[in-house]
Amino acid sequence: MSRTKSTLINFIANIISVSITILLSFILRTVFIKSLGNDFLGLNGLFTNIISILSLSELGIGTAIIFKLYKPLAENDIKRTIVLMNFYKKTYRIISTIIFISGLIIMPFLNIFIKDNADFINIYIVFFIFLIQTVSSYMFFAYKTSLIKADQKGYIAIRIETIINIFSISIQIIILKFSKNYYYYIISIVFLNIIKNYIISLKIDKIYPYLKHKINEKMQLSEVKQMFVDFASVFLYRINYVVIKSTDNVIISSFIGLEYVGIYSNYILITNTLNTIILTFYNAVKPSIGNLHADSKKSNELTIFNIINFITVILYGGAAIGIFIMSNSFISIWLGSEYTLPQLFPILISFDFYIKGIQTFLGQYRSSMGLFKQAKFRPIFSIIINLILSLILVNFWGIYGVLIGTICAILFTTMWYDPIIIFKNGFENSSKTYFLKNILYFIVVIATGIISLFVVNMVEMTGVLSFIIQSLLCVATSSIVFFLIFIKTKELKYIITIFKRYFIKQY
Repeated sequence: MSRTKSTLINFIANIISVSITILLSFILRTVFIKSLGNDFLGLNGLFTNIISILSLSELGIGTAIIFKLYKPLAENDIKRTIVLMNFYKKTYRIISTIIFISGLIIMPFLNIFIKDNADFINIYIVFFIFLIQTVSSYMFFAYKTSLIKADQKGYIAIRIETIINIFSISIQIIILKFSKNYYYYIISIVFLNIIKNYIISLKIDKIYPYLKHKINEKMQLSEVKQMFVDFASVFLYRINYVVIKSTDNVIISSFIGLEYVGIYSNYILITNTLNTIILTFYNAVKPSIGNLHADSKKSNELTIFNIINFITVILYGGAAIGIFIMSNSFISIWLGSEYTLPQLFPILISFDFYIKGIQTFLGQYRSSMGLFKQAKFRPIFSIIINLILSLILVNFWGIYGVLIGTICAILFTTMWYDPIIIFKNGFENSSKTYFLKNILYFIVVIATGIISLFVVNMVEMTGVLSFIIQSLLCVATSSIVFFLIFIKTKELKYIITIFKRYFIKQY
């Protein structure tokens, strides 16, 4: 199967899965808030983020292993694939043990992270169930999904996950609706997650029956040492990712309160939803990027990089405009105006969303090129900047200060350093053109946002109908402006050519 065709199949499978899951997730969130309230929502978000921090012990091994699997899968080297997967399995068993022990150690200090009185629930029992949920993912079967991702067959797992997610979320909605019991809700998540991983594991065993073969060969000590050098480098990036993503809720809960964690999490649900939709493209294309890097000329690879960079700007820029203009209206209709924050917050979170999107693209490309250790100290500076600024600014500007700290950490590190690494070590070229081009892209996004806001504000109705009309106007206006500005660029011409070749000609 061609690289482009594999990418399209993975992309379409992801889109279908994501669309169904998103709809059910919003229904679940609505039922959750109506059944349990905002404090439970805040607690849910807080513990999810604490667990994410504990999961740092994963070291980014999954990313490094997928990179190592590209070559043996391409060459049909079964023996090498088995050796890597056995190593991966043993490593994940150790990781799950470390996470479990770390969780038990932190349990007595949970009250430090909660400013409010949390006597409405036993936070220790809840956290322990969250811990079991995470450990079960690492302990049982989840490592196998890396194999089909590296083999460009991620759509197989996606298909299974979609069916199971429909069932799982439906069960959770029923539990919340009729029992209104938070314990039942989180316990169901644990069991359903184990079932999902088990079913996917059986399917993978069927596709790759050689995984059950017993071989005595193990990875050489020198290779293991080299892999852990890569793991250590990825680990620093993973720390940075988790700090950027997960500490905001912890700081907000500790300094402001669980209620604001719940309100903040509704905006994050919107951005995560949009990010999940966009990531379907990247998850589909990433294995192809790794394969492309292995067998293509630098000039061809640079062309593809520029095209994907352009798509990134359009997708994340367009979505950021939507967040800026429509997020408060959406939340007001969905949950009520009491769950919204002043317009400054949507402005900040849309900017945060955009630069994180660029960061995601750069990170995906860098890891696909195997560039794990070239910028291993950059994440340390990002972590320091994020934590120091967020902890200082939260005392002056509250929730806005936390977000500003996160934005500054990304701008001062990833946004300028990762492109230099990619161009210097991957393309053996200067990154000057990239920076000039992306500055112009950002100016276009801002201008497009201002024009879209002007057009949307022409509709002064209220209610659901008004929201639908405004949303359509926002999408249409930003799309037209982007198209008119970029119509002469090589990147847009290439995308139009691909669209005609693989979609229009099919019909």
